[in-house]
Amino acid sequence: MNKFLTTTALVFAGTAAFAQEAPIAPITFGGSIETVIAEGTNDKYGATTSFELNGGLTNGAATGKLDFVVDSNNDLALDEWAMGTTVAGVGLSFGDQGNIWISTEAGSTIEEPTMATESLQISAMGATVALGFDAIGTDVTDLENIQAAYTMDISILEVSSAIDWNVDSKEYVVASRADTAGMLEGVRLGGALSYGSVAEIVGWEADATVMGVTAYLSGDQNDMTQHVGGSYAKDINGLNLEGGLDYDMNTEQYAPKVTLSFNF
Repeated sequence: MNKFLTTTALVFAGTAAFAQEAPIAPITFGGSIETVIAEGTNDKYGATTSFELNGGLTNGAATGKLDFVVDSNNDLALDEWAMGTTVAGVGLSFGDQGNIWISTEAGSTIEEPTMATESLQISAMGATVALGFDAIGTDVTDLENIQAAYTMDISILEVSSAIDWNVDSKEYVVASRADTAGMLEGVRLGGALSYGSVAEIVGWEADATVMGVTAYLSGDQNDMTQHVGGSYAKDINGLNLEGGLDYDMNTEQYAPKVTLSFNF
């Protein structure tokens, strides 16, 4: 526990250091608690709980984030962390913060590369570039991968695109997603495509949401229909409840999932 407290103090202290030139402002805290109940590798259902803590100065100059996960031994482990600030309209964020990829419903046929453990993200005007470090402890110039993402509105569509380039292997992955925006109240149509130079396979996914109920179908160029499923989300007095079901059409296996979350 002392290790986690020390980590927390260092991250938020580093966040405050980003804004040392800014006027002194109170620090605000928020976060979320999420529990996911799903089938594990032993064909039994288990629950995984995660905690997210967000902190920042009220003037918006600096922010910090800590994500914890409770593992199978009920031990609390630090999963991700980040600290950042905004300078002249440009957002800067550093830490173990995952990638900047497009969103999906199933995700089973959309290729999603892994970001290096530590990365620097730079964001401005709908675009984000992430530099993933291979071994930042020994060489800050040694990059593992570079990602870029951009989101824009085209008429009634919101389009997001992303690319990942591995600096060492020179391999790449590209993906794009489009969603209807404001076409009909309570209705959203979406779709995603991806392609990777290693697998050389185009994956796709199509989904639709009507009044909180989402359905999707996904596949790739070799097997056009692989997964079908859906989910339903509802807010119950501040408690977010979501139930989902995925059906693998090749293995004929069902994968139900229930997610409970609370924001504070």
